[in-house]
Amino acid sequence: MENQPEEQSREYDFDIIEMIKAGWVRIDGVKGQFIAGFAVYIAMAILVQMILGLIFPQGSAENPNLLNQQIVGILSYPVIMPILAGITMMAIDHSRGEEVNFKSVFNYYYIVGKLALAGVLIYILTVVGFLLLILPGIYVSVAYAFTVPLIVDKNMEVWEAMEHSRKTVTKHWFKVAGLMGLLSIIIVISAIPLGIGLVWTLPLMFVTLYGLAYPIMFEGDEA
Repeated sequence: MENQPEEQSREYDFDIIEMIKAGWVRIDGVKGQFIAGFAVYIAMAILVQMILGLIFPQGSAENPNLLNQQIVGILSYPVIMPILAGITMMAIDHSRGEEVNFKSVFNYYYIVGKLALAGVLIYILTVVGFLLLILPGIYVSVAYAFTVPLIVDKNMEVWEAMEHSRKTVTKHWFKVAGLMGLLSIIIVISAIPLGIGLVWTLPLMFVTLYGLAYPIMFEGDEA
């Protein structure tokens, strides 16, 4: 189906603090499902990296093999990207009043090729951006933040989703970056006391970004 993301993307605006406050309210009753989903993601990421690490030794802390580390990271995308998409869609489904279950993180392996390709392209463009005086890398990492839900939720092709995310985010790039940055700071601070605070802040991040910001920015766009 033909799509014209630039013309169809809506005008939007939001208040960063109010968005986070609303996200805090929204996580009530679903924290356990999100934490279970995160646990699956972490377990699979560790398992895949352990297996691939046998083929591509990553060296020691004193003498890391950076090339092999990058290879292992990229090769892990077919396993972890669909799970990440599942967690993202949990937040979106929750915002639509649908019941969420952590088992849904396994629902998106049917588009593993698109999700893995998106992960690789975003990674490459981000690395190139950081090599180009850092600022382009920061821009790219924020601009492509909604690529995965656009692929899954709107059934967009990879580059189409990346560009639609970039063009839409760019309308209020500093506000989106501010929201992501403040959520990141909250997560870092919450992890200090033995990581206990992550039980609240990890769900908060996904519910705020994808359960609240995503509908404001993209709901109504047709795939």
